[in-house]
Amino acid sequence: MITEDQLEQHCLDWFRDVGYEYANGYDIAHDGDVPEREDYKQVLLTGRFLDALRRINLHIPVATLEERLVHVLIKRNPFTVDGEKASHCGDMAELYSETYSRMSLL
Repeated sequence: MITEDQLEQHCLDWFRDVGYEYANGYDIAHDGDVPEREDYKQVLLTGRFLDALRRINLHIPVATLEERLVHVLIKRNPFTVDGEKASHCGDMAELYSETYSRMSLL
């Protein structure tokens, strides 16, 4: 029998073996030693994602990549009706929360 922790450690080892870096979730949490997210609800590490976009798209201006990042964040929300007009990702999180709450009531 294998425990959940053992499985997680094996998976982390496999990812390290193929070149991924590991960061402890507590360390990169908003209240951690090296915060990379605004709160525990933030799944996508936007700083790392934008860095990766820059590395693989050297020919594309940073402003365009940042614009596309916002688009990706908005598109992750299946309930967004008018997401293109959102001015801030925080607004989208709030909109998602409100919309999801309303949908859950149905």
